[in-house]
Amino acid sequence: MSKTIETGRSTPDQFADQKNARPWLIIFCVLAFVVCILLTTTPIARLKNVGYTGLTEDIATPRNFMPPAMPFLTGWGRWLPMHFSHADNVAIYLTGNLEVLVLLGLAFAIYTLAAYFIARRFSEGQMRTVRRWMWIGTIIAGVIFVLTPGMASKDLFVYADYGNLVGAHGANPYFSTPRQVAYNDLLTHIDGWSNAPSAYGPVWVYLAGLLSLIFGDNPLPYFYIYRGLGLVCHVLNVLLIGRILRMNGRSERTVTLGMFLYALNPLMLFEGPLGAHNDVFMSTLLLYGFSLCFRANQLGFTRLKNYWPALVMLTLAVLVKFTSIPAIIFFLFVLAAQTLGAPRKLTRDLPWGAALKNVAIAGGLFVAITLVAYLPFWIGHGPGEIVRSFGTPPSSSGAQNSLMRVAMNWLYVHPHTSIPVVTFVAHALANRGFWSKVDILAMGLAVLVGAWYTWRSPSMRTLVVGSLTTMTVILVVTPWFYSWYVVWLVALAPIMLAFSTGRFTRALVAFCLVFSASAVFTYMNLAFFHIVGYQLAIRYVLMMAPPIIAALIVYFYVRARQKQAPQAEELSSPAGSEDASVMPR
Repeated sequence: MSKTIETGRSTPDQFADQKNARPWLIIFCVLAFVVCILLTTTPIARLKNVGYTGLTEDIATPRNFMPPAMPFLTGWGRWLPMHFSHADNVAIYLTGNLEVLVLLGLAFAIYTLAAYFIARRFSEGQMRTVRRWMWIGTIIAGVIFVLTPGMASKDLFVYADYGNLVGAHGANPYFSTPRQVAYNDLLTHIDGWSNAPSAYGPVWVYLAGLLSLIFGDNPLPYFYIYRGLGLVCHVLNVLLIGRILRMNGRSERTVTLGMFLYALNPLMLFEGPLGAHNDVFMSTLLLYGFSLCFRANQLGFTRLKNYWPALVMLTLAVLVKFTSIPAIIFFLFVLAAQTLGAPRKLTRDLPWGAALKNVAIAGGLFVAITLVAYLPFWIGHGPGEIVRSFGTPPSSSGAQNSLMRVAMNWLYVHPHTSIPVVTFVAHALANRGFWSKVDILAMGLAVLVGAWYTWRSPSMRTLVVGSLTTMTVILVVTPWFYSWYVVWLVALAPIMLAFSTGRFTRALVAFCLVFSASAVFTYMNLAFFHIVGYQLAIRYVLMMAPPIIAALIVYFYVRARQKQAPQAEELSSPAGSEDASVMPR
């Protein structure tokens, strides 16, 4: 996010480089990227045929499901070794796991190089060509992943099973489980969460139920339909990012870079067209909601007829997954602050009545839509049962890919230790109640700071930055984490280019993009290290350390540049000049 990106104008030194840049650079990057994606299909397909390993298989296809082989995809990587030592199931699985991670790492390296070319090397006139090749790479990579005969996650069958519970059996997914209602159905035995009630919002349950009415209990159609939906939503997200940036008058370079950062992000393709996670669908609703917010801001954000479409879309996103609730909170903050006219008026002159009325109407609309969506599932159940239903999914009580999980694993391997402090800390970190308090405290602090910033600047920038920051904080402290949750962050990070960026926002974008790369380590199996009790700790550090370090580097680098800039301008300005102390923000 250099000056070139923010303004669309090149510095004199960069202009010569851009004149010499050739379109073949982006063509080479896209082709190399697609080759990496194509080669990943081979180890993913091999892993579905591996027998029992006794390991935690993070990349695996259900044993009782066999998708079509697709040799025209997997044949390109036949030269990849099946194992590096002896040909047993463990060696084959660990080799395939490592090959997938290495190929994704190469894809991220190419992605980073291409982003650098877009930001610094290509001229403004070449952006149309860059976008054309970006779309070619996105569609080809997306279709490859849709057709890949293997899976990295089994969540699409979880969606199909809950849909079958609703559509075929007319059961309530929040108060019953597939094992209880549809024990003999094939989807129930493929679904890895068939013993738990649904953790998803009613909008997603309705969609899954509708698909169940059409396709029944056959798992194969769902294998492609949910992946196809993931690809469609991925494409829509790219278009929405471009639309938002254009609505804010950004340059063609900035628009192209923003679209590219999402379109060819390897994790977004891995979790969308391949993983088919509903986080991509939720992100589509969020982005569309934010685009409607920008439109409402142009027409008059405080008028109901202008903001209600945006509020409805953001509410639907919350009704897919509750983790998008920060968008609603900051929507109400900005609505209230803009109605008050803060901070331009004296406190005693502020129209508090009008602000309360607007917030009450908007909040009432959110509550009304939520109640209408949940009402069919809540009829016949008391308030206590309804409240308890939100705590029954495993994500409300368990731990995955988090510090809590690391502590639990360490205590399992080292139940007794001679250092009381270590034992005390480990038990505290392994306690879900402790992390629930940390979640509430962290989110509450982020919301309070966001409210203060909204009072100072009730703008669309505050709405986006506040939502993205709070969602980032949630992922950092959550005890239940999977790599596809990062989709929320990478979907919103590019639209930060719609605004002038300070050191905090640049650090935030850096964190999100680097996190999308390091989150891939959640798929890494470290059994070959033979370090009992520390594998999960190593994986957690590999996942969390890079984005934190990247954010700190960017923050302090930009801070140092900002401190140097006034000194340079003061030296270059004539003594006594009126503009000597004026610096652009």
